[in-house]
Amino acid sequence: MKRKPVELDAIDRRIVSILREEGRITNQALSERVGLSARPCLERVRKLEASGLIEGYSARLAPVLAGHAVVAFALISLRDHSVGRRERVEKVLKACPDVVELQVVSGDADYLARIVAGSLSDYEELTGAWLADAQLGVAKIATTFALKALKEFGGYPLGEG
Repeated sequence: MKRKPVELDAIDRRIVSILREEGRITNQALSERVGLSARPCLERVRKLEASGLIEGYSARLAPVLAGHAVVAFALISLRDHSVGRRERVEKVLKACPDVVELQVVSGDADYLARIVAGSLSDYEELTGAWLADAQLGVAKIATTFALKALKEFGGYPLGEG
């Protein structure tokens, strides 16, 4: 079921903007920044969470400091596109902790995965195992390695509204 974008007023937009940058801000500090008392501000935050717009809060880790010297973007193509095959591949990819993002895509590939690894040989071992597993039916993995991050993904921007 497709959901409609959440209707936001100027205060909600300000709350979301601040929380995107400072997810650990206290409710008191947030309420002061948006010009509300603490209780109505907290109610707005809870409403935004309940609507599904705010999916959660997390800490962004520096890949190298977390042990991931390699960040790769892999286009994964399947030999067979049957429902059973896709379900099997998706289960394996989603369960792999080194796959930090996975998208179903259009075009020549079936999936786009952001994969982290401690080294190039770790990456080769991981993807080589997928290619060698006949049950998965991975035909090809085309990889682009990130050399330097100029802008990290920091969450989705709030659309005009």
